[in-house]
This record gives sequence, structure tokens and C-alpha cells, in this order.
Amino acid sequence: MRYTNKSKLTLWVSVVYGLSFICYVPTLLEQNGIIIPNGLLYLKYLYVCIPAMATIFLLICEQNIRVYFTRMFSGKITIKYILVEVICMAVGIFDTYCYSFIAKTGVFKNTYPTVMSLSASCIYLLITAFIEEIAWRGFLLERLPFKKIQSVLFAGVVWAVWHMPMWIIRNSLSLGQTVCLCIWTLLVSIVLGITYYRCRNILLIAIMHAAFNICYLAPIQYNIVVLAIAIFAGALLYKKSGRNYFT
Repeated sequence: MRYTNKSKLTLWVSVVYGLSFICYVPTLLEQNGIIIPNGLLYLKYLYVCIPAMATIFLLICEQNIRVYFTRMFSGKITIKYILVEVICMAVGIFDTYCYSFIAKTGVFKNTYPTVMSLSASCIYLLITAFIEEIAWRGFLLERLPFKKIQSVLFAGVVWAVWHMPMWIIRNSLSLGQTVCLCIWTLLVSIVLGITYYRCRNILLIAIMHAAFNICYLAPIQYNIVVLAIAIFAGALLYKKSGRNYFT
């Protein structure tokens, strides 16, 4: 079942953006010299949950939550999609090690100095990825009334813009860095969106999402080039086989 109620989608995006920004208001005020109770500063950790919370609230109002979750896990995780996961991870690890070799620095070792730190990161990133994917691919992408390629790009843009308070306020990134991260997020969204359309299982998408966060540790400019080449190569392979990403 596909939904095309544009007013509800507009309201959902507006609420998600508004509440997500509010999560970072205490941090923004503190950065500008205003004394804020420490408890309010923890609101920024609620940020990642806002889209999923808005999604579940809307589905409860529609009395549609069971249908939604059934559809979200309707596809089977096959060997083919596991192979796609492995390829995505291998590309990221290769890219990171190439950068480490060129820059003569241990990127993986610096980021994950112990097995425990790697395990903790994997668990945390998988949980947050799953929470995000409930909203962005499982809900928004499913409801967009456009053609599939347009829906994937639209969801990617909305998802990238949603990250901006975190990048600008919390991480204090420059405009150039933020633009690069928007491009990177859009490319990742293309991969996640295409895969979701084909597999229809949000758990697989969450694992893939976490894999991007864990394995692609080179500077964002390198990651953008590598992922763009991978997407282009994949498109050529599918074209030569007589298929396309969205069949």
C-alpha cells in the first residue's frame, strides 16, 4: 500500500526539522555564552530519535502502525543482499587503508584502538542507524508519491538537511565541510534507497547504514569520490545486464 498524502508528509518533515533543531538550541545558546542547565544539554542526544518518534506518533494516529512494520520487514535477506553489504564494507575499508597508506597514518587504529572500542561503536552505530532508517527509508521513502529515482533523491536531500544542526552546531564544521557531508549523505542515501526498494527489509538497510559509518573513515572528499565511482560502476553493470536499479 502506497501513500500520497503530501500534506501529511509536509507536516511530518516540518515537525521533524523543528523538533530536531530544538534539541540543539541549548547547545547553541551555551556556545554563545548563555548559561544553560546541564540537563538541557543532553537534549542533543534525543536528536536521532525525533524522526522515528514522529513516524510512530503519526502511524498511531492513523491506526496504521502494524501495516507499516509488516511492510518494513516484508523482504527476505538473501545471499545476494549480504554480498552487496560485504562489497560496500570492502570498498570503504579499501578506501580507508589507501588513504592511511598515502597519509602515513593509522586511521582505523586511531579510531578503533581496541576490539572493545570497535565493538561498542558497532553496537551504537547499528542502533542509531536502525532508529534513523525506521523514519527515512521505511517511512518517508515509502510514502513519497514520485517515481523511484526521484523519491530516492528527494529523501536523500531531506535526510542530508536534517543532519545540518548536528554538523554545524554540535561539530562546529565549516560551510565547505558541511557541503561535502551533504553530498556524501546524498550518495549514501542513493545506495540505501536503491537497496531498500529491492530488498524491502529495513534491518538490512540499517546494517548497511552502520557499515558506511564504521568502514568509511578517510576524509569525506575521498569517500565521496570512491562512493560516486562505485555507484557509477554499479549502474553500468546493471545497464549491460539489461536491468536497472529500480526494477
